[in-house]
Amino acid sequence: MCAALVLALVLALGACATAPSPLAAEWYDLGNAWLDKGDYKRAGEAYRRALGFDPSLAGASYNWARALAEAGDYAGSLEILDKLAKSDPENARILAARAWVLYKSGRAADALAAYEALIALDPYSPDAVFNAAVLKLAAGDAPGAAKDLEVLVKAKPEESKAVLLLGRAYDDALASATSDAERAAFASGALAAFEKARALGKADAAALERIGLAYADQAFANKRPYLEAITVLDEATQADPKRSKAWFALARIRLTAAEDGTGGLDALRKALDAGFADKDKISTLLDIPALLEREKAYTLLKDKGLAE
Repeated sequence: MCAALVLALVLALGACATAPSPLAAEWYDLGNAWLDKGDYKRAGEAYRRALGFDPSLAGASYNWARALAEAGDYAGSLEILDKLAKSDPENARILAARAWVLYKSGRAADALAAYEALIALDPYSPDAVFNAAVLKLAAGDAPGAAKDLEVLVKAKPEESKAVLLLGRAYDDALASATSDAERAAFASGALAAFEKARALGKADAAALERIGLAYADQAFANKRPYLEAITVLDEATQADPKRSKAWFALARIRLTAAEDGTGGLDALRKALDAGFADKDKISTLLDIPALLEREKAYTLLKDKGLAE
């Protein structure tokens, strides 16, 4: 599970009917200090003592649950969070903390149900929607993840992590498409999401490669200028020099439409060095009548055992 699934559990002193007793407040503050230092055992003990002086100190209960979770005592943490959720069933912070602890304890299905309960309260909660989508992807429900993320992204297009995950969800959903129309819709959705992530300056190398490959296909179909494909593929290879598919696509464009034999051979070498070995695509490349530097390209491929 990706690290982004983990929600930040914010420290908060819960509201009480009356001011906490001085000793309760002192132990609470001490617990917060230990928590900040990462000493979860001492923090938990301090919160326990604070609650001994004032059981109504909700903030101490919440932070104690966090300290227990950070120390790996998920059962103890959930016991506290379950009680807090029962007394305050619409408290988003408690529900989010409980969902996170459920996930950390290995109860992915229960965690997903908890996040979905949170989403029912707020369909546009970035953390809840993102985390639920991560869990759905892990469970093989890519279309469901994409559906939830679409709702969030339409309402909050600046949520770049969700935009990037939406592209991956659509890409994963391609495997479950049951018709050409659905497959086309998922592919289009993935490309659109990755393009939005790029516009936000948050597209990673994998997303840039995905965009570049799509642009390259469109360029060869005379639906897009090849320079756009080169631009994005260059961005992908700069972000990660090991993107072999991006290098090969660059080689194909430069050895044909761009009429750049030197650049094309360099890109081909880098594609092969990065591990590109798709013989079908290599055969297609060698079959192009207008291929520049054909003999040199053929020699490079033959040396790698990829051409006969």
